[in-house]
Amino acid sequence: MRTFIYLFCTISFAFVSSEGVSQNAKIKIDSDITISVEEVFELIKKQTDYTFVYENSLFNKLPKVVLNKGIIVVKELLNKSLEKSNVVYIFNKDGSILLKKKIVQQKITGTLIDKNSMPIIGASVSVKGTGKGTATDFDGKYSIAASKGDVLVFQSLGFQTKEVAVGSSLVLNVSLEESTENLAEIVITTGYDKINKKSFTGAATTINAVDLKIDGINDVSRMLEGKVAGVNVQNITGTFGAAPQITIRGSSSVFGNNNPLYVIDGVVQEDIVEQDLDALTSGDASTLISSSIAGINATDIKKIDILKDASATSIYGARARNGVIVITTKSGKKSSPLKVTYTLEQTVRDIPSYSQYDILDSKETVGALQGLREQGFLKLPAVGNARFSGIYGILEKQINSFQNGGFGVVNTQEGRNKFLQQYELANTNWFKTLFRQSLMQNHSINFSGGGENNSFYASIGFVSDPGWSIADKVTRLTSNIKNTYYFSDKFKITLATVASIRDQKAPGTFRRVADVVDGQFSRDFDINPFSYALNTSRALRPRDNNGDLEYYTNNWAPFNILEELQNNTIDLDVKDIRFQFDASYKITDALTYDLNMSSRYVNSTREHQVREKSNVVRAYNSDGTPVIANANIFLYTDPNNPDAIPVTVFPEGGLYIKNDNTLTSYYVRNSFKYDKTFNNKHNINALLGQELRYVDRLRNEFTGYGLQFENGFTPFTDPRLLEKIITDGDNYFDLARDRERTVAFFGRATYSYDDKYIFSATGRYDGSNRQGESTSSRWLPTATVSGKWNASDENFIKDSNVINNLQFRSSYGLSASPGPATNALAIFRSEITDRLTVKERETFLNIDDLENSELTWEKQYELNLGFDLGLFNNRIQVTADVWKRDVFDNIDLVRTNGIGGQLFKFGNNADIDTKGVEFAITTKNIKTTDFSWSTSLNFSYFDQKITKLQNEPRVIDLVDLQGGNVVGFPLNSLFSFKFNGLNNQGVPTFELPEGDDSVTDVNFQDSENILDYLVSNGSVQANMNGGFSNTFKYKNWDLRVLITGAGGNVVRLNPALDNFYTGTNVFTKSTVNRWMFDGDETRTNIPKIVDVRNNNSFGSSALSRAYNAYNFSTDRVASGDFLRMKNVSLGYNFDGNVLDKIGLSSLRVQFQGTNLFLIYSDAKLNGQDPEFYGTGGVALPITRQFTMSLNIGI
Repeated sequence: MRTFIYLFCTISFAFVSSEGVSQNAKIKIDSDITISVEEVFELIKKQTDYTFVYENSLFNKLPKVVLNKGIIVVKELLNKSLEKSNVVYIFNKDGSILLKKKIVQQKITGTLIDKNSMPIIGASVSVKGTGKGTATDFDGKYSIAASKGDVLVFQSLGFQTKEVAVGSSLVLNVSLEESTENLAEIVITTGYDKINKKSFTGAATTINAVDLKIDGINDVSRMLEGKVAGVNVQNITGTFGAAPQITIRGSSSVFGNNNPLYVIDGVVQEDIVEQDLDALTSGDASTLISSSIAGINATDIKKIDILKDASATSIYGARARNGVIVITTKSGKKSSPLKVTYTLEQTVRDIPSYSQYDILDSKETVGALQGLREQGFLKLPAVGNARFSGIYGILEKQINSFQNGGFGVVNTQEGRNKFLQQYELANTNWFKTLFRQSLMQNHSINFSGGGENNSFYASIGFVSDPGWSIADKVTRLTSNIKNTYYFSDKFKITLATVASIRDQKAPGTFRRVADVVDGQFSRDFDINPFSYALNTSRALRPRDNNGDLEYYTNNWAPFNILEELQNNTIDLDVKDIRFQFDASYKITDALTYDLNMSSRYVNSTREHQVREKSNVVRAYNSDGTPVIANANIFLYTDPNNPDAIPVTVFPEGGLYIKNDNTLTSYYVRNSFKYDKTFNNKHNINALLGQELRYVDRLRNEFTGYGLQFENGFTPFTDPRLLEKIITDGDNYFDLARDRERTVAFFGRATYSYDDKYIFSATGRYDGSNRQGESTSSRWLPTATVSGKWNASDENFIKDSNVINNLQFRSSYGLSASPGPATNALAIFRSEITDRLTVKERETFLNIDDLENSELTWEKQYELNLGFDLGLFNNRIQVTADVWKRDVFDNIDLVRTNGIGGQLFKFGNNADIDTKGVEFAITTKNIKTTDFSWSTSLNFSYFDQKITKLQNEPRVIDLVDLQGGNVVGFPLNSLFSFKFNGLNNQGVPTFELPEGDDSVTDVNFQDSENILDYLVSNGSVQANMNGGFSNTFKYKNWDLRVLITGAGGNVVRLNPALDNFYTGTNVFTKSTVNRWMFDGDETRTNIPKIVDVRNNNSFGSSALSRAYNAYNFSTDRVASGDFLRMKNVSLGYNFDGNVLDKIGLSSLRVQFQGTNLFLIYSDAKLNGQDPEFYGTGGVALPITRQFTMSLNIGI
């Protein structure tokens, strides 16, 4: 922190300028006098260091000035003396005051036309060197205030800029020449070089900073949603630091990471941890560091280029299969004055509401609980020994509590009803209890400028988020310093340092685990505020009638969510710093050498502190009765005395879990660029280079038991605790290191004839230690060929008044990805044998993975055909692409016969075919002097099928909310049990293999012929997405509206029913229509709330599987199609007159609403967000928020 404060002060003081002489100097008037203006000047000169510069005859006819005795400041005295004149004054830095006549402005009008005398609509007309400007109307006419000698600048896309000086005439008609260089002025940045769009043969989209930025969003990756065709951004979680799922043209890996490659200023941004879809959606604490660009300040970004096809990404070779997102940050400019910009964003988030969800209120809930009692559940006193209990557990304790001469509740029907009535009326709003409308602030200040031989850019950003819920909090400090030194016209170097520090608080979270027998997913001690509010009875209360915390039973121990969120927390600290050195030397006019070097260090420390008052620690100590002790899975059973009553081995202190993730990376690239044109027709552009990459990832985990947080962190450890850890199969310490080394050689050659016909070829040769030892596996050559035809430059088109740009593109190439496997060599782990007694145990080496020397890269052939079209001087711009991807050698786990020592083994055994189409159109609908309206629409669609796969998924793998992979279906396809309605007892039945009972024989571990009875619903990943934006501008106002959407996918609905109720559960409103009486199976598909008789009849375990199967059935699937009002912003830019008065170069105020509402989603969702995976842990959904922002330029 001290480093950042020092840095901020250094930057601030380095750029401060001072005025030589104060304009507020005081002049003393000894007596009332009347003097001439020139005598006033003499008076000022005698008492100050000011001198005056003016024409002799300027004040000849001015009246004398009456001055009263006293003190007056110079500025006020000059205003008084010159108030009746046509003279203005200027304070110069050298202490002189320049006096001159006011320049009289006049109204200049005229018409702007092209070479065919057609009016140019919407062209910009401005006074050079000022902020004044206007636009031509439908007839090409304009009107602007200017003075004689001013220079008017005329600009329009598709035409050459023209400057005309204002003379004595008040009418100025101007003709503009068409420009053929505008496409060349648009540059695509690949990270290796910059290519003008006219010569670029790939499929890419550029987003500038203005179109990218969404105020109040602190992760840049989320800003891409709905803005680029083919790029799908799914907000599977809205928690800061957790990455959204981003795919470019769909997923392409069965088992590995499908995220695009991020490149910042030419250097790949390595992931701290690599996570696939299952990990991203898990809600586990590790997702907090899954975003590789969470430390980037959005105000530092100049633009983003999305590289999509093989030609665009080919230079990255074996790392670019999933597409590339190239981020270019801002830089200073040579010979430009210091510019300071300050940005403030203040954001308030909305609190969720129960009106969005299908949940019973407290009165309805108590009624349902009374029904459960009648069915044999929640009986007293058995409920007192239950693992979970709600108001009936509290009732049981109150009945048996004798205080102040009486029982807490009189055990009569009247006494019990009176007790229950207060909970019937509670109607707790857990959302209001656990969430808040706190003020999130984002401050950013940047400095830029440059001298004759250098340029600089520096910024500091600070985000302060007190938390949307009472359990989370984030602060982030970022810094960016970039200096470029020009030693000559041929040689320059750039030094950059980018750093960020993040401190984050989150609710204490343990890993999400699957019960593959009963078919359910759970997380012990889950206290996620959003999940808690959705899944906890509204009849329960956070506080009792006296305002004290009220407890119910969770894991056999007292639980209160407010207390738990204070005593079970995660503190995350992330430090990220990157140094970069770039040098460029122009050997000849055509040949340039570039050197790029970068080093990065990231350290993430996650501390999970579970204090003594937490429900977790209490659960490890809960042995109040023999019934509880024998049931409590958190107690210790002596292996030498298995019949003994389990006991606690965690008598004192709390739990401390520490996870450290460290990333160290180095990168070096040498390249030569050649660019030369021959005979003004033939251009050759070539790139040749080599790069080295070094990445180390270190992960260690430590679990400390018995840490006394309130007593100096002194550990209190029962020796039997280690025995319990070992017998449970857990480790109290874990260490893993991943070393990745790659080397690559690359080249690209592009030939252009007359800027009309472009041919390009790219090749790259990659080697990596992650692949097998054999040469054919470890090294991979990739190549791409592409071409482009700028048809609008042909004679039969270039004179068209309609078509001003028409380009056809094509590319075909091979790209690749390392894949998820890391066992090119055998992986050994040190473990301890599982023996009955400690003295019999010994350390041994476990072969975690056998050597896989033939494992090679995941590969992909891609064909892309596209065109770009511009009409009516680019008032209409269209881009369209069709593409096909053939993925092969995909890595997946293969079930083996086990002879080699492994039941599952990684292998290159999966192939995928994907084909799609993308379309984007931008129109300038209206553009007049004061008003303009532009529209952008993008849409993409793809169809995908797995054509080869050798794995044998289980039922649980396919019905889970992330879906699974099967030949003939898309990646992450969701399957379901076919729901066949209810039987005559109200229990759900399913279509199962022949001979199996339709209720009791549900088998989540089955893997044989499961497609014979499971039903495919579709992929959980959207194969359609798009965005629709409109921008309206009126004078200094602008209004922007963005609608985003996705579809073609399905969503697993949140679990609806269980076969066992504890009194803490919520009931959905659909349960009102549940099966209740004989014959109801003909009127409803909602299963009954089971009773004790049902559990005894079918078996508790079988009934549990049946009800879980219902939650995974065809009846519990909804369409994932949605349209969202993503963003609406209203901004105002203050004009030059106001800015001159307050001494600023720019001032903007903006109000914005984000994630405002869903325009459309499936009614079956009942408030469930179609993007959000409600898996608990640290995952929170995106929410409606409102932001006020202020941008000040000096």
